[in-house]
Amino acid sequence: MHNQWQQTVRLLALENGLILGLGLVVLQRFSPIKWSAALVGALILAWFILAAIEAGFVWFQQKERQKTIDRMEAKLRQMSSQQFPPHILLPQSDPLYSLSQAVNQLESYQRNQTRRAELQEKELMMIMRYLPVGVMVIDHHRQVQLSNPAMGDLLQQSINAVAHLYTKDIQLYALTKVIEDTITTQHNQRATITLTPAPNTQVVEATTVYIQNSRAHFQIVLMLYDITEVYMIEQMQDDFVSNASHELKTPITAIAGFTETLLDGAKDDPATLTQFLQIISDESQRLIDLIQDVLSLSRIRAQSTTTLSVQTVKLKPLIDQEKTLLQQTSDHQHLTVITDIDPAIQVTADVQKLSQVVKNLLSNAIKYNRPNGRVTISATADTEHWYLRVRDNGIGISADDQQRIFERFYRASPSRSQQVVSGTGLGLAIVKELVTAMQGQIAVTSQRGVGTTMTVTLPLKPSE
Repeated sequence: MHNQWQQTVRLLALENGLILGLGLVVLQRFSPIKWSAALVGALILAWFILAAIEAGFVWFQQKERQKTIDRMEAKLRQMSSQQFPPHILLPQSDPLYSLSQAVNQLESYQRNQTRRAELQEKELMMIMRYLPVGVMVIDHHRQVQLSNPAMGDLLQQSINAVAHLYTKDIQLYALTKVIEDTITTQHNQRATITLTPAPNTQVVEATTVYIQNSRAHFQIVLMLYDITEVYMIEQMQDDFVSNASHELKTPITAIAGFTETLLDGAKDDPATLTQFLQIISDESQRLIDLIQDVLSLSRIRAQSTTTLSVQTVKLKPLIDQEKTLLQQTSDHQHLTVITDIDPAIQVTADVQKLSQVVKNLLSNAIKYNRPNGRVTISATADTEHWYLRVRDNGIGISADDQQRIFERFYRASPSRSQQVVSGTGLGLAIVKELVTAMQGQIAVTSQRGVGTTMTVTLPLKPSE
């Protein structure tokens, strides 16, 4: 401002000198001037007074204009640091009015853009927070810039919000390889990765997106989709096809083989004929039982959304009836079946479905027991549910098998050749479907060589 003021003073002095000289020339033209020291002094004094008045006026204007410029400069600095001071208001006659309006409009535009960006960021963070897909953004320094809670849940650890190397959160080689392959090839990658092995299996589909910001800067967006349920369903489908094929093939092969043997001449031996016919009859019955179980399972699943036919029934007589039907089997193994239920207990349930649940659970407890073993059936209740427990001291179920015993055709024996009990492998699958249809749950507690306890939880007042 000091240099501008010096320049302005020089211009004013030159301007006043020219005006005074021009005025003297005009006066000299029309009437000769008698010069004297007094006249010259008066002219010089007038020139100084005129220059001082004009300089004062110009100085005041320059000072006010500089204040406005300083305000604009300060305003622009604040805008560059995302601060938005009030608008600069000037009269329309001010020379800086147009400039102030342009600065004000720029501030309004920047404020709106900033608010829009903040709103979009909040919306993005809200979406990221509740997105069921794990998301992580990794920069060219291999540092995590952003992640959502779902990613922390999938990786089973808390992810720091401060930028850090992604290897602090991801130690699994398969997942690290996907990220490094993305950086090396500069192409998107996709892979199916098992984060947690059995029995608590967790499988994800890892997808990376490579984003090139500039020649030296890039970002990688890592997304993890939890496909554990889909993976388990696919495994169950594969096992179902394999097990169903085996269960159907075994009796059919036996029937075909013994029939062919009889046709080749074995029918002429009465003893062999009787033995082979009995085997064919047993295998045919096994095949019939298998088909009936499959049909029952399909029928239960098809009717699971229909209304229940509930009624109040005394529990002990219902269980005693199923116990009587299996008495011959339990006596054959010299088992003791104990019913520890108060005769006065009444429950509200679908009697037909409940009877089938009791029958299958009791049949399993007998079949997978040891000679001279014991089976105990008990029932308790609380304010909202009642519980049916079938406990045995038989061969038990391993921890790995307990995760899958309710699957169709699944057999807990480690190999089919070692199965000591015949069956279709559908009994517990049918029980689970029936219990689910009755709005209940079933749980298993077991230990190899100690025994098994099946607990069915049903509501006291099921909705019809």
